Amino acid sequence: MIFEPDDKLKQKMTKNGSVLQYMYSVSGAGKGIMAMGIMLALIGAALAAVLMNTMGTQGAVRFGAVMIIPGILLTVLGVFMQQKKERGWAEAYKKCGLTDQDLRRIEQEFRQPGTVLLSMDKAKDTNSLKQMGFITANYVKFPAVSPCVFRLEDIVACFYTKKYLCQDGGYDCALIAYVTDDELGFMQRNPPEKPSLSIVKAIGERNPRVITDHYFSYEGKEYDAVRKPEEVIQLHKRVYGKI
Repeated sequence: MIFEPDDKLKQKMTKNGSVLQYMYSVSGAGKGIMAMGIMLALIGAALAAVLMNTMGTQGAVRFGAVMIIPGILLTVLGVFMQQKKERGWAEAYKKCGLTDQDLRRIEQEFRQPGTVLLSMDKAKDTNSLKQMGFITANYVKFPAVSPCVFRLEDIVACFYTKKYLCQDGGYDCALIAYVTDDELGFMQRNPPEKPSLSIVKAIGERNPRVITDHYFSYEGKEYDAVRKPEEVIQLHKRVYGKI
C-alpha cells in the first residue's frame, strides 16, 4: 500500500521532532523484556487474587510476590534498555552511509508535500506506522524494522521476483534492491505481491534510471538480476558514467 500522509499523520510521526527516531523505536530487546516483565507481574497478581480464599491474604500476597517483584524489576530493566537504544537512533542510521546532513534533509523532506508512505498491509496503528517505509524527494526507506534509508539516486535496481532461488533448489518471492556500493541494499523474502509491485513502480517513477526487472536484455546481452547482481550493478555504473 502506498499513500500520501496528511499533515495530522505527519505530525504524529514527528511528534518528538524526528520521523527517523519514531520509526527506530519500533524494535529493541528492551521492549521484549518490558513485555515479559509486565506479563509476569500480571500473572503473579492474578494468581494471588485466585488464591486469596484458600491461602489467606498474607499467603496469597507472598505467593504472588514471587512473580510480581521479578516482573517489576524486568519491566524497569526493559525501560532502561529501550531508552538507551533509542538514544542511539542517529548513529544507527549513519551505519547505512548517511551523514548528519542527510539526516536533516530526510526530516525536512518528509514534511514536504509529495512524500509517500510504503506499507505491506493496510494497518495504520502506531506499531504499523513505525514499520512503514517512505519515499521523499531524494530518499527511500523500505518498509522494515531495519534502520536503513537510501539515497534515491544510489538505487541501481529495485524489483519483485517470484524466482528467488533458495538453497534447497526451490523458489521464493522477494522484493530486492541494489545500491551503487556493490552490496545488497534491501531484500524481503515472501512479501505480498501487490504492495511490492507498487513500491517498485513508485521508485521507478521517481528515478527512471532504476532497473525494475529481474530478467532483461541490454545491447544484446541477457541479465539476471538475482543470479548475477554484480553484472547489473556494473552495467548501471557504465551506462550512467559512475565508473
